[in-house]
Amino acid sequence: MDTPSTTTRTIIATWLQGKSEAARRTLLSKLGQDLGQLEHFPVDRCIEQLAASLMAACAEDLGLTPMELTSLLRTPRKDALAGLVTVLRNDA
Repeated sequence: MDTPSTTTRTIIATWLQGKSEAARRTLLSKLGQDLGQLEHFPVDRCIEQLAASLMAACAEDLGLTPMELTSLLRTPRKDALAGLVTVLRNDA
């Protein structure tokens, strides 16, 4: 049986797993465009912004606002960062 923490920590991961390779590449391309706008910021801020963009894309696909998705996650920042790593790792 899934506990709330088990279920909520996987919303972004499950969303990513359900995307086709082409859809993940499109998402990665969009994140790359966002990165171009962040070139003058520290790396940690860029990573945070990319993770926030990923969460916003997930929320939109699920028919939620980013705030609604955040409220469903126990650790939204960590989940978004993990999702970003997943997208980048799958592209490597």
